[in-house]
This record gives sequence, structure tokens and C-alpha cells, in this order.
Amino acid sequence: MSGPEEMTNLFERGFQGLEDRARECAQRFNGAVDHINDWRYLLGPTMLAINPALDVIREGLEKMFNLIRKAVEHHAPVVSLIWQSFNWLEKVQQPVNGLGHQAVDTDLAANWSGHAATAYSQRFTSQHEAMVAVATKADSVSKWLMDIAKYNIEYMTELSKMATGFLGALVAAGIESATVIGIPFAVKDLAGAIGTLVTQQLDNLVGIAKRFAEALSKVRDIMSLMTDMKLPNQAWPQAVNG
Repeated sequence: MSGPEEMTNLFERGFQGLEDRARECAQRFNGAVDHINDWRYLLGPTMLAINPALDVIREGLEKMFNLIRKAVEHHAPVVSLIWQSFNWLEKVQQPVNGLGHQAVDTDLAANWSGHAATAYSQRFTSQHEAMVAVATKADSVSKWLMDIAKYNIEYMTELSKMATGFLGALVAAGIESATVIGIPFAVKDLAGAIGTLVTQQLDNLVGIAKRFAEALSKVRDIMSLMTDMKLPNQAWPQAVNG
């Protein structure tokens, strides 16, 4: 199983160069627009077809920039969540799993009888069941935290692929160096490529976001774990009252 350092590094790699790629996408698009404007008089009526295609490209880039901006804003909390999920696993779940009562066959257990023995047996059973219940809850909480961290990493990975795809399409189009004759075709091809990328990547991101939302919706289930008949009044079954 991956540790917090490995998962954090995986998440950080999704961020590594993400803003740089976005910045380069903007620079290449602006360079392409400048190049087109330099030849707008010779392009003449073809500008009527070029401008709508440029709008498609611009809208696609804006969608990506907004997604990156939001991801950067929520970067630190996700890193913290990754570490807390492992902290819960190591500092809560594992210690609790080791606290279960073990039945032992001793002379005392074999010969002890009466009210004290009966009371001990009842408390032993209730406390053991409570321990099992707590261990199960700890496992559920740990898995829930890990799922949320995992979906955040998946989201960042897909967003990084989106930025890489946009940049690759802009480089392949080479509008900033295209001839007057080649400009309309290059813009049309780029608009088509960007439109396809936007559709595919947004579908992927929406799918991840839905799974993330489903995980968050289970917060009610996590809260309901606090209610359990094995933990009377949300407290540990006491051996002695008074």
C-alpha cells in the first residue's frame, strides 16, 4: 500500500508544470491571434470563418484555465487530507485493532462462579463487542478518507492530461508560423481538436467529480457510525457504575 509521501508526491506531480503549461498555452494562442491579425487584410472574407473558430479555441482555453485556478486554490487542503487519512490509519485504526480481548483458559476462568463471575462474563462480552465495533468504524473512516484523497489525485491527473493535450494541439497547429493560405485550415483543425479535447476531458473530470461527490455524501454514514447499540449512549460499556 502506498504511503503518505508516495501519494502526496503523486498528487504534486499532477501540479508540477501545470500552471507553466497553461501559461504556454495562453502565449501560443496569443501568438497565433497576433499572426492572424498581421495578415487580416490579405485574409479578407475568410476572417468570417476564422473568428468563430478562434472563439471556440478561446472558450476551451478559458474552461481549462478556470479548472486549473480552482485546483490550485484547493491544493493545500488536499495534501493535508492525504496525510490525515494515513494518520487515522496509523494512529487510530491500527492501535484499536490490537486492543481486542482474548479469551483465556485459566484455572480462574474454569473455577470462578457466582454473581461476580456472571457480571465479569457479561462485561467481557459487551466490551469485546464494543472493541470490534470501534475497529470496524475506524476501518470505514480510514477507507472513506482514502477514497476522497484518491479521487482528488485522479482529478488532478486528468486535469494535467487536459493541459498537455491543449498544448500539444496548439504546437501541432503551428498557426503562428502558418502561411496566409494555411491559416484558415490550421485554425479550423485546431478548433476541432480543442473541441474534442474539451468534450473528452470534461467528461472524464465530471465522472471523477461524481464519484467524489458520492464519497462526500457518505459523510452521513460516517456520522451515523457514532450510533451503535454496542456503544450505549455513545460511550464505552462500563464495568463499574457509581
